[in-house]
Amino acid sequence: MPIVTDLPNVQAVRAVFFDAGFTLLAPHPSVVEIALAAGAARGIPIERACLEAHLPNAEASLRRSAKANPYTWAEQSAIDAIWIAYFTEILRPCLPDAAIAEVEAAAHEAHQTFEHAASYALYPDVIPTLEALRARRLTLGVISDWGVGLGLILRHHDLVQYFDFAVISAAVRHSKPDPELFQTALRRADAIPDYAVHVGDSYVLDVLGARAAGITPVLLDRAGRVDPAQVDCLVIRDLDGLLAALEMERE
Repeated sequence: MPIVTDLPNVQAVRAVFFDAGFTLLAPHPSVVEIALAAGAARGIPIERACLEAHLPNAEASLRRSAKANPYTWAEQSAIDAIWIAYFTEILRPCLPDAAIAEVEAAAHEAHQTFEHAASYALYPDVIPTLEALRARRLTLGVISDWGVGLGLILRHHDLVQYFDFAVISAAVRHSKPDPELFQTALRRADAIPDYAVHVGDSYVLDVLGARAAGITPVLLDRAGRVDPAQVDCLVIRDLDGLLAALEMERE
């Protein structure tokens, strides 16, 4: 498979859409810190090493659950349930002597903290990239599988000044890779698919979802886990790579 190194019709691009989680934002300082804080808030000592050891299992369970229930991210109550189950999966092995109700209470506490805007941080390349795109007078949007609280998170991090709209799965009752989510973004951007680009960190959700709507996808692989020769889309390591593909530079 040939490596995709550029974008088609670069000069014709009029709209750029972004995923939110692990594209613009990441948990801060970390999921483990949030779980530790939840235990501390309830007066329960938890070993950091134990949480770190069980985090991969919780991540795997989250992916399996989301795959088995593809409409999870289209319903707020389902989103809340999957995150509470995620934190329960992390906490339960580290609280072997705690009552089930206590573990569940700590998981709810962690989930509530996880919802706060202050529990996320922007990647350092986000603002310079958005400023460069705005200087080009492109229409910018967010397309994200997230709960309705994403709007407050974007506002907290002063991102609303850059984006013309946000299409949030829980609000529109569709989730990736359903093309309806991306078509909604096209309608709000008043753009046609051939002149739009979507950037996200998931091949299945972002690349295939965008492509199903006729939008050019870009896979953001910040961790360097993807071999560009094994995928059929442009792969970038950071958002500077997006600007390079669009033949732009930071302001």
